[in-house]
Amino acid sequence: MKRGQTVVVRDERHDDFGSASKRFTKVHLADDEYVYVHRNFWWRLVAAFLYYILVPPVAVVLALFHGVLIHNRRAVRRTGGCYLYGNHTHWMDVFIPFLLSFPRRAYVVAGPTAISVPFVRHLVPMLGCVPLNVTPAGKDSFRKALDRAVARGSVVAIFPESHEWPYFNGIRDFTPYSFTYPVRTHRPALGYVVTYRRRLFLRWRPPHMTVTVGQPIMPDEWAGAADPKQLIRDRVHTFMCDTVRQKKSYAWVRYELTDKLDQPPA
Repeated sequence: MKRGQTVVVRDERHDDFGSASKRFTKVHLADDEYVYVHRNFWWRLVAAFLYYILVPPVAVVLALFHGVLIHNRRAVRRTGGCYLYGNHTHWMDVFIPFLLSFPRRAYVVAGPTAISVPFVRHLVPMLGCVPLNVTPAGKDSFRKALDRAVARGSVVAIFPESHEWPYFNGIRDFTPYSFTYPVRTHRPALGYVVTYRRRLFLRWRPPHMTVTVGQPIMPDEWAGAADPKQLIRDRVHTFMCDTVRQKKSYAWVRYELTDKLDQPPA
């Protein structure tokens, strides 16, 4: 998107302005036959090669190119297997969990159409993409795959806002549904926020990115709560909103919202 561009929002929960979404089709969706846990030795070998050998230099170069600064990364490193919740405002978001958790594996929950792009649908699972499922049996397999990942000490990243709004410098409302995972598995949950800062030089270029990680919300903090997932959701949402305000996230583009969202002034 260009600097100063105005984006009109009609549906906060369902509008998707990400460029990748325009290439998705619904020919291939995760269903009963979708395999989440691969036992094949060669599949796992190729996946490990891609994740640990090819992705690191790519992620580092992209992080440098976008001026990514990370604050409180140690919170993820010290927590072990956990769930990460972040805002969704850039295509680089898929690399953020990798940068936060490496050398531990990070898995990113994506929509069921994430495996719709030809060829890419075979590649993204190897890189850690875990697509949501569209069938009851498939959803059970999906949940078991996430349970297995965090039990093995990996990080599972979820974007509760669901859809990408490029360079949006506010925090959208989101439901507590995606916070059922840490409650069910009794694993910590952490929020993180991507904010934007204007470049010191080349100011006509897109802004640089800052990633701020919050403190882990441990299982004993929601023990006894009437609705644990709502408690975690509110803690994460409050952290995100407070961080955006404190960092004074730069508005590269403007979103005209039909309903008032938590968006700071430019």
